[in-house]
Amino acid sequence: MNLQLLCKINGVIVGINGLSAIFMYNMWFNMAGIEATGPTIALCQSLGVAVAGTALISWITASNAGDAINTYGRCFAYIHSGFVLLSLYQIMQDYVPNPQPFYINVVISLILAAAFFYYSRKTE
Repeated sequence: MNLQLLCKINGVIVGINGLSAIFMYNMWFNMAGIEATGPTIALCQSLGVAVAGTALISWITASNAGDAINTYGRCFAYIHSGFVLLSLYQIMQDYVPNPQPFYINVVISLILAAAFFYYSRKTE
């Protein structure tokens, strides 16, 4: 596997998450055991737009980064690591009644972070 392929895979996985937050927000809230209200729906959809934008950046990075692909790879690794840390903190603080969906996303993000860190090493 190379970094370009990993960026495309990341774009697809993150894009699915972003689009589901925009169009299937009730699924998110039901899985987490959170009541969907007007403000929480707006927040979830706004998050979805930001996540879908990150997915688009990841997809485009695979083609346009050139020699800077390693830097972008580390950037995506840091993003996934930050998501993992924040999710674990939220789980430990009992911010969500049902943390099961968080665990699934944490595992996916851990795998992606590790892969980005591994494949973005300098090979000089």
